[in-house]
Amino acid sequence: GYEAAMDAAGLGILDSWRLDADFTIQGGYGQAKQLLGYPRDTPTAVFCASDEMAIGTILAARELGLRVPEDISVIGIDGHELGETLGLTTVAQFPQQQGQRAVERLLQILQGPDTCEPVNHAARTALIVRSSTAAPRD
Repeated sequence: GYEAAMDAAGLGILDSWRLDADFTIQGGYGQAKQLLGYPRDTPTAVFCASDEMAIGTILAARELGLRVPEDISVIGIDGHELGETLGLTTVAQFPQQQGQRAVERLLQILQGPDTCEPVNHAARTALIVRSSTAAPRD
């Protein structure tokens, strides 16, 4: 989705902007320090694979003297309970529904594994916009 959106917007993607970390505050913090530590290649926004990583990114940005969202926007995924307190924009997920779908699918497979074709279901999400995101400055 990230690559498709960047391509559709006519924006290039630097390899240095793709980072892996565990899904923790510390993991996000460490990778964000690397990402945001080079002013020449600093992105205007960071999309993290978890709210915990986004919280670490906000902490790293502040330590480096960057203002969120004035200098850099940060968004996470999960709807973590600290998100509201920190003003974190997030993509909320609904794990109970995801778990229910997974169990229903597993039961289908167990009842007739030879007739079950792979199926993709769109998971319900909700974008919750808070103060960690803003339009980039010119």
